[in-house]
Amino acid sequence: MIETARIPVVSDDWLPRDWMPGVATSVVVVLAVVAALAAILFISSLISILASPRYTGGGKLLWIIGIFVFPIAGPLVWWLGGRNAQIRTDRP
Repeated sequence: MIETARIPVVSDDWLPRDWMPGVATSVVVVLAVVAALAAILFISSLISILASPRYTGGGKLLWIIGIFVFPIAGPLVWWLGGRNAQIRTDRP
């Protein structure tokens, strides 16, 4: 007799039914993925700010405060414009 391989089926049996009544498991999974992506964006922005040669300590501190105050918008603004911003100084 030939045995066939069993293909694992993804199910939501690992999550208790009364964990969050009224909320589908798929909603919880989507929210977890979004939260993980936001955390990755936040941490990568923090590392990028600290490693940026364009800004001095004060500029980096302002960007770090900005991403902590606005944890979603702050990193997006950093990645879209802050990394390559033209810094004007009045010093010769």
